[in-house]
Amino acid sequence: MRMYLIMKDFINSNIYLSLDYFVQKYDVSKRTIQNDLSYLMRISPRKGFTFHNKRGSGYLLEITNEELFKDFMESLNEGIYFQVKERPAQILAYLAIQTGYISMDNIADTFQVSKTVIKHDMNDVENLAKSYHFELERKTHYGILLCYELTSFKKYLVEEYLNQNVFIQTAVNDVIEEFNDIEQKLIRQLNKEGLKINYNELLNVIEYLKIVIYIAHRQDEQKEEFIFDKNNEIHRIVEFLVGILEKKYAIGLSKKSIEEILKVLQKNIKREIGSISSFTNYLKEDIEEFIKQIDEKYDTKFLEDEDFKKMLLTHVSLLIDRLHNKISYQNPLANELNITYPMMFNIALQFCSMLHEKYNVEVTFDEIGFVAMHFASHMEKEKQGKLLSYNRIGIVCSSGGGSAYMIKIQIESLFPQAEVQTFSFLQQDELKTFQPDLIFTIMPLSQEIKTPIIYIKELLDDRDLVKIKQILQCEEYDPYTLIQDNPMYYSFFSKDFFKFIEADSYENIIRMMGQELEEKGYGKKGYTDLIFERESYVSTIYTNGVCIPHPLETDALKNMISVAILKKPFVQNGKEIKIVFMICLKKDQVEIYKVITKKLYRLMQKSNYVEMLTKVDSFEEMMSLMKEIGGGNNE
Repeated sequence: MRMYLIMKDFINSNIYLSLDYFVQKYDVSKRTIQNDLSYLMRISPRKGFTFHNKRGSGYLLEITNEELFKDFMESLNEGIYFQVKERPAQILAYLAIQTGYISMDNIADTFQVSKTVIKHDMNDVENLAKSYHFELERKTHYGILLCYELTSFKKYLVEEYLNQNVFIQTAVNDVIEEFNDIEQKLIRQLNKEGLKINYNELLNVIEYLKIVIYIAHRQDEQKEEFIFDKNNEIHRIVEFLVGILEKKYAIGLSKKSIEEILKVLQKNIKREIGSISSFTNYLKEDIEEFIKQIDEKYDTKFLEDEDFKKMLLTHVSLLIDRLHNKISYQNPLANELNITYPMMFNIALQFCSMLHEKYNVEVTFDEIGFVAMHFASHMEKEKQGKLLSYNRIGIVCSSGGGSAYMIKIQIESLFPQAEVQTFSFLQQDELKTFQPDLIFTIMPLSQEIKTPIIYIKELLDDRDLVKIKQILQCEEYDPYTLIQDNPMYYSFFSKDFFKFIEADSYENIIRMMGQELEEKGYGKKGYTDLIFERESYVSTIYTNGVCIPHPLETDALKNMISVAILKKPFVQNGKEIKIVFMICLKKDQVEIYKVITKKLYRLMQKSNYVEMLTKVDSFEEMMSLMKEIGGGNNE
């Protein structure tokens, strides 16, 4: 919010503005303003502006790209103007950073709405506060005060800080200012003690420490002596941290605060050599049996990958230990993985269901995401192995000249270990003698060669090279895909499976669309049941009203994406349903599956495009809009 106001100051000024000007206007430290300006200068080249610095005078703004700058200012402004449905949560965050009572007038001014609107919002704010175990205390002539138990309040602040809430981040960062040196010292201390932490876990620790400092500073917490266990690595690290934090920020930490820091570090830090449980041998057998079944079902090669099996066994052994101790980690990528790697996430769901059945553990959604990462990593390795399997590649061009040489260089960048040779269209006998295991050609061949063929244009660009990799990672592909104007997945949509519907239940929509795909010979018998089985694990109602129902196992008779647009969107389980994309793909379409879901993930991040899609009048208009999102052939 402050950055938006600072930028408005620069826009409205035709003279240099000094650091002191901002320090006095916003009542913050000089270091805080220096950090703000340092950040703005760092991002300015890609945001359409630059600063001129004049010794003794300050800074002057120059706008270099009006469109980029406008977008940047709008993104900053989002911190002030909130959508109606977001406002109660933001009001709660605003109350959380106050140190005393705050009036309704003040809240209304901050959110730039009327006092009547704020009064109307307060019922939602109060209900939301109760969900965090907070209470709102009202006092005549004073206003509203947020009351809380400190442990719950810290948990809330950490959660909102990680969610980049503008009020919480601004308030905390004003106190913290610079934390990189603390983070680096913590990492060095962990290495010294032989302990491990991944990036997400480190983020959990760092953000928690920031909140501890913020609250200690805000409430003038009293320092209390704490007896650390010198023989315990975590105790030694916390003692080290408490010392540098109290010194740098001139704060004191109570016994309770130190105990809570200990708990957070114990939850997020692992020993270099994990304590593999006594059930490891049984677990190894269960993992091998599970991935053997997956290999048979999906024609994958998980069982042959020893590194994958070893890493999965280690991860799951520690996971089961942690879950038995009621410890689980957060995974900010879990939701994105669920949407963009649906097949790997489905495998992880089934795997964790097996763990629940055999080892009596409830695996959280975040932890399922970590398991899915292991399966996804192996599939990336399989993809690379597939590309490396092409050893002799022939390129057929109109001549053997400069354009042929350029294509040869580009193809060699994709297949660095392959022997690549170019041939003119007159050298097809030589091509046959070369015995290629893959051919790229700009024209139909007059001789029959039993080798995979991909038709290309005379000039390839970076998007074509990306597309080549995608094509070859599919079991079945159209050899003309690269020279067609439409994206690879375009043929998976059909006017016959596009409709506008009225409904009040997501289950009824799934049943109707699934049965239609079965009846028309696209989904196998039981396809709809498999979709409902997938729903029983995690809902496929995602962001901004976009839904992507799909079966637990991908094994259709024919490829199709059925689309239903709701004439009247409705809300189910707190999420709006506007448009439904039902995925029905054959088992060999893993890579295309990813392309499609990544496309739909980009769609749901753009609420304006979702709104445009819900207002189309025809199938053709929908496809034109879908092609526009993300850039057509760049897929």
